[in-house]
Amino acid sequence: MSDRRGWWILVEGPEDFLGDPRSHLLQTLPVDGGRDQAVAQAAEVARTCVPNVHSAREPKAYERRVFRTAETGWLVELALKDWPDSYYSPTRWTALIRVSIAELEYEHKTPDPERPVKKSKFRRAPDKN
Repeated sequence: MSDRRGWWILVEGPEDFLGDPRSHLLQTLPVDGGRDQAVAQAAEVARTCVPNVHSAREPKAYERRVFRTAETGWLVELALKDWPDSYYSPTRWTALIRVSIAELEYEHKTPDPERPVKKSKFRRAPDKN
């Protein structure tokens, strides 16, 4: 059992703008404080999140519409306009991201695996009996 119980912000969405419709858990952010603090921080995350946490673009580079779908949930529509060299006209990519808060109920971690024993590149000759 973990001692990290409490409120968390969950960010779900695609890993990029390349059209993969599958949703992934992009980020889990622990919140210092109670439910009200989690709601306030999640609202800010919805206004600033990007589809890829390693994105070099600033959050303001994206068009953004934030919909509050529930008291503790948001749907973020992001759009990115670009004109790649190989295209004949500008392109607009879109992505949907869900931001919500959740209270951690249970967590189970397993120990880190041990490093495997490296096998020799040379095979041993069979024993002659």
